[in-house]
Amino acid sequence: MADLKVAVNGIDFPNPVLPAAGPNVRNGRLMRMAARGGAGGIVSKTVSVTAADDPRPTIRRFAARGLMNAETWSEIPLESFLEELDEAKRTGLPLVVSMGYRPEEVSRLGRLIQKEIEPAAFEFSTHYTGRSTDPIVEVARALRESVSLPIWIKLSPTFPDLEALAAAVEPYVDAFVAVNSYGPVLDMDVENPAPLLGSSHGQGWLSGAPLLPIALEMVYRLARGTEKPIVGVGGISRAEDAVKHLMAGASLVQVCSAAIREGSGVYGRIARGLGVWMDDHGCGAVEELVGLYHRRLERRPARRTVPVMGVNDALCTGCGACVGRCVQEAVSPTGPAAEKGNKARIDPERCIGCGYCRDFCPEGALDLEERSDAGI
Repeated sequence: MADLKVAVNGIDFPNPVLPAAGPNVRNGRLMRMAARGGAGGIVSKTVSVTAADDPRPTIRRFAARGLMNAETWSEIPLESFLEELDEAKRTGLPLVVSMGYRPEEVSRLGRLIQKEIEPAAFEFSTHYTGRSTDPIVEVARALRESVSLPIWIKLSPTFPDLEALAAAVEPYVDAFVAVNSYGPVLDMDVENPAPLLGSSHGQGWLSGAPLLPIALEMVYRLARGTEKPIVGVGGISRAEDAVKHLMAGASLVQVCSAAIREGSGVYGRIARGLGVWMDDHGCGAVEELVGLYHRRLERRPARRTVPVMGVNDALCTGCGACVGRCVQEAVSPTGPAAEKGNKARIDPERCIGCGYCRDFCPEGALDLEERSDAGI
């Protein structure tokens, strides 16, 4: 059986799947439900010194397995939120308290929560701190001077210079969380073009499956530039999504949108699925997956020419799934596999080696090959 235990900043997590800060962990009851649902730790909804007052509605569906939200931070007053945190602490799982946003606010919150709750770590959000490095560094420094516990910084996907920010805050933080929701974005119902959300003009922030490739890119870039742990967030609803984050360089993952859609049992489902995936692939520990993409990338051979798609006749069944997929019309029609000569064929004069047709082959019979000419 695969070992799902992970240690980050000296904190032992029974599995690497945590909630992400959001309405899925709005209060103590939902944080307890996350624990019962199989989460490997608890992350609270972001708290600030004043309670939020978000005009409803705040969450709507968007595309496949996506959400658009206008949530901000906790609408529970600080004094009451301490009671919610205490309830979560009693689950016995590591508790990470998310907070924001200005230096004086995180300084006050950090001291108070460390004294009253003593969580395992703090996470601070940069979502409303701005798009320049200096204000975020000020927040990180203020929190570092106020607490002795590990500090995680949660980054926004629209920050213009990720590497510069990571280098600037590294002396003050112990881990990076990537990423927050993407936005602002806008959508509408064409039959009733009224705002979908209660924000000023119906704008929101995008999360869920559409965010996955954006999050993976940021996790990869962070892992390339820092030795500190990374927590991957964005688009995780299946075990395979968590595997991708780990391979990109994350040591832990966080889940929000999938928990909103499916309930608190999603954390355990993803964790169990991760264990099954690891068993099926001969992986004994989570650490073996962390950064695997980087290691494979280093071994990728450089192509000497513009490639052309090739067909493995031993695998091709002539199913026709690749036909009609090529905008260059380089794939010839096919027929039943039993009929001689009906394997897929590629016209090398038309093929530009884009690789798109390969995604539709159920047998893995298509792959790029070198060719002698270097032109397209």
